Amino acid sequence: MLGDCFRACRVESWFGWLSNFGLGSLLFRLPPLQREVIVFFAFSLATASIFVLNQYFDREADRENKVKSTLPVASGRITPRRALILSLTLVILCFILVFVVDVHLLPLFLVYLGLCTAYSAPPLRLKTVPIVDFAVSGIGAGLLPFLIGLGVPQQLNISVSLIVLTAMPLVLFHSGGHIIQAVGDYEADRKTGVHSFVVRYGRKKGVLVAGFMFFTAALLPFTYSAFGLLSPGHLLLFFILLPLSIPVTVHYTNLLKNPSTTSISDLHKKATKYGAIALAILWGYILLIKTTGF
Repeated sequence: MLGDCFRACRVESWFGWLSNFGLGSLLFRLPPLQREVIVFFAFSLATASIFVLNQYFDREADRENKVKSTLPVASGRITPRRALILSLTLVILCFILVFVVDVHLLPLFLVYLGLCTAYSAPPLRLKTVPIVDFAVSGIGAGLLPFLIGLGVPQQLNISVSLIVLTAMPLVLFHSGGHIIQAVGDYEADRKTGVHSFVVRYGRKKGVLVAGFMFFTAALLPFTYSAFGLLSPGHLLLFFILLPLSIPVTVHYTNLLKNPSTTSISDLHKKATKYGAIALAILWGYILLIKTTGF
C-alpha cells in the first residue's frame, strides 16, 4: 500500500518542477540550508498532492491511456476515496511545514495548489479549455515553483520585470512540454471528451506549436544579451549545452513526421536523459558563480 501511495505521487514526473524551485531559491542569493530543506519538502508535498488529485479526477481518461492505465488510481490499486485522503494528508503536512518555516510563504502555496487543482477539478477543469490548458501548465509548473523558490532566501522584493524575464523561458518550456504530453494523450482525451488544445487543433499543429515554444525559450537568453539584460559572458553556458539538444531535436523531428505514442515515448526518454545532464551542468555553473563570484 505504501509503495502504491508513493507511485501515485509520481515523483519522476515533476523533476522539472523541482528544478525550477531550486533555480528560484539559488539564482539571486544562497539561502540558509535549514530553510532551504524545509521549504523544499513543503513544495515536494504540495506537488505530490497535486499529482495524486490529478489522478483522482482523470481516472476514467487514464484507463483509456495505454501508459497511464497502470497508475495506482486508474488501475484500482488505490481507491478514489483513498486518493483524496492521501492528497489532503499531503497538503496538511505541507501547510504544517510552511507555518513552521515562514507563514508569509502561505499565499504562494495557496495560489500554486489552487491553480493546479482548478486545472484538473470541476467545475473549471481548465485542462479542457484549449490554449488555457497549456498556459496554466506553464504557469503552474514553471512560474509558480520559481516564485516559491524565490521566497526561500526571502528575495521576493526583486523587480517584477526581472522575475518575468527570468521565468519566461521556464513557462515556455513547460507549456511546450504539456502540449507534447497531450499529443501522447490524444486518443484517451478524445474518447473521454477532454477537449485539450491538441484534441481541438490536431496532433501535428500541437507538435509545431510546442516546437515554436522550445525554440523561443532557447532564443530568449541571446535576445536578453542583445538588449544588455544579460552579460554576454554567460552565453558560453548555452553554447556548452547546445550539443545536448541535438539528439532531442532529431527525435522531435521524428515526432513531427509521425506524432504517435511511440514517437512521444522516444522523445521523452531522450529529453529525460540529456535534460538531466544539462541541468547538472546548469547547477554546477550557478554554484560556481555563487561561490566564487566569477
